[in-house]
Amino acid sequence: MKETYINELGHVRLTKRKQSRRITVRYDPEGLLKVSIPQKVTYQKGLDYIIANKRQIKEQITHLQTEQYSHDLSHFQTRWHTVEIWREDRETIAYQIEPDQIIVKIPRKTSSTDQTVQKAIRQGLEEVMRCEAKVYLPRRVQELAEQYNLKYNKLFIKKAQSLWGSCSEKNNINLNIHLMRLPDRLIDYVILHELCHTIHKDHSRRFWDRLQQITSKDVTLLKRELNQYTPKLY
Repeated sequence: MKETYINELGHVRLTKRKQSRRITVRYDPEGLLKVSIPQKVTYQKGLDYIIANKRQIKEQITHLQTEQYSHDLSHFQTRWHTVEIWREDRETIAYQIEPDQIIVKIPRKTSSTDQTVQKAIRQGLEEVMRCEAKVYLPRRVQELAEQYNLKYNKLFIKKAQSLWGSCSEKNNINLNIHLMRLPDRLIDYVILHELCHTIHKDHSRRFWDRLQQITSKDVTLLKRELNQYTPKLY
């Protein structure tokens, strides 16, 4: 892995991946440009590609940043927290975490949809979701594993941009902190999905049959409902 800084694009991380067949570029909402390159391609060729396509990549980043802040998160809600906007006689924006609220303090004349306000809300939401996830998910995974006699190795809870969960070859389960935004039935669906992967590593008919066997609701409907959500917090 190699990291560098390119004017107008910001921080860039180049990573060699066995599965990569071509150079791909992805912009992380946190401000990092992630570049995947095939094993046999040099880091310099990866950089040359980025520089040669600098204008198009910059346009893509601008579009994604605009889209990122186009959603008003001031009414967002996690499992145990809601967002509360407080307008005060102040010049800066700050947030504080309470037992059931994320209080975002903003200047009186500042709109709640202002990009800086939305960024503060996003930071607060991700902070509480990480805490909520570390309290709720380990207990729920253990309960469901014991209920259906499914064995897993370790549980890791992290922020991810594209996956709700995954299960490794060693039966380590990874769960996304953004699960805390989902209804209970969908959290259980994701957990059971990954627990079933401790037995069936693929998505074969045997996997889906086993998942349906231990799921109280129609797996097809649950999967369809889950697809209406995204792990990204805009």
